This record gives sequence, structure tokens and C-alpha cells, in this order.
Amino acid sequence: MNNFRSLGDQQIKALLDVIQKLSELFWGPDLQKCGKMLSGDYWRTFKTLDMLQKYDPPEVLQKIETALKDFAAADSLLQYLEADYVRLFISHRDGIAAPLYESCYFGAEPGELAPLMGEPAIRMRQRFESKGLAVDSNIQEPPDHLAIELEYLYFLLGKGWQGQDGALIAEAGSFAAESMLPWVSKLKQQIACQMPDHIYFFLVAILTRVLHRIGELAK
Repeated sequence: MNNFRSLGDQQIKALLDVIQKLSELFWGPDLQKCGKMLSGDYWRTFKTLDMLQKYDPPEVLQKIETALKDFAAADSLLQYLEADYVRLFISHRDGIAAPLYESCYFGAEPGELAPLMGEPAIRMRQRFESKGLAVDSNIQEPPDHLAIELEYLYFLLGKGWQGQDGALIAEAGSFAAESMLPWVSKLKQQIACQMPDHIYFFLVAILTRVLHRIGELAK
């Protein structure tokens, strides 16, 4: 189980909860999610996760909470997040600013984006097939979408921890550090160029810290 033994059950549960919430958030906003984001309980596991307590910048969670104070109700938060989700990740008159697909960052020159459905998408499909998994037929997204990769990471860590399977934990570590972290770091840079003080930037910043620590702990 490598260094994951040092986390204990509560920290593992908190880590899995954070990964699950990040996956949900990067699928895009809806009214139910926005209502949860405005509740104090939603961010509790982020605060209790040790690997985030010394995060740089240390006030990242406080910045999210400060930003959320501008919204009195879920519908106003939804309008705000929905517009910026589209602008950043889906469509913009100047081109997609920060696509949520690993393929777009694979082999591209700095400041450029590669086409969809590249080698990373093929590798993700192969990973799913090797574990007897499949992307839900209702999801019309390539398998290297950030939310799908986070779901796969959740699967590896959750099953590895439950079954005390060191091989799955090690695979989770290499997947987090070697496959996800490089392109998610580029995604973070793309968002920083557009909206460095936005909630989505803070979420990706948290994610890069989580991926880095998972890689360290799985060694």
C-alpha cells in the first residue's frame, strides 16, 4: 500500500470525496451542485484533507468561499458559473480557452492546443477496457475528459484501498502523477491566462496539488 498507509481511513475517505467532488464540478454546473457549493458542509472534506492544509497559495479555499459569498442563491451562482464554464471550456469567439481534454495538450507547443481524440483518448479507452469498465452511453464526451479521468482515478484508489491492492494503488499514483498532472498543469496555466481569480482556477489549483501528493504517496 506504499505510503498511503500513513493516511488512515478518514483521510482516504476525505481524499476520495474530494476527487469525486472535483469530477462533478468539472462536468459543469447545475442548480443542485450550485446549491451544495453554497452550503458550509460541501467544502468540509477539502479543509480536513491534510495534503491541502499547506497548499500554496494557502488561502485557496478561503478564496473560493469569499467568491461564493457574492451569491445569495443557487440560481445566481449557476448563471455565473455556466457563462464562464462555456467561455473557458466549451466555446468562445477566440477559440476554446482551456479545453478539458488531455488530447488538446498532448504534443502541443507552448501556447498551442492539439486536436481532440488523440493518443491520450485512445489510452484512456484502453485503460477502461483493461478494467472491464466503459464510459456511460449517455456521456457524449471523449474518454480523456477531465471529469472522466478523475472518475477513473477514484476507481483505482477506491478499489485499491478497499481490497488492500498495492498494484492498483501504484497504478493510481502513476496515473495521477505521470498521466494527469502534466496536462492538468497546462490546463491551469491556460485558465490563469484568462481568469486567474476565478473559482475554476482555484479548483484546478487544488487538483494539481492533490495529483502531486497522490503520486508521492503511491511511490
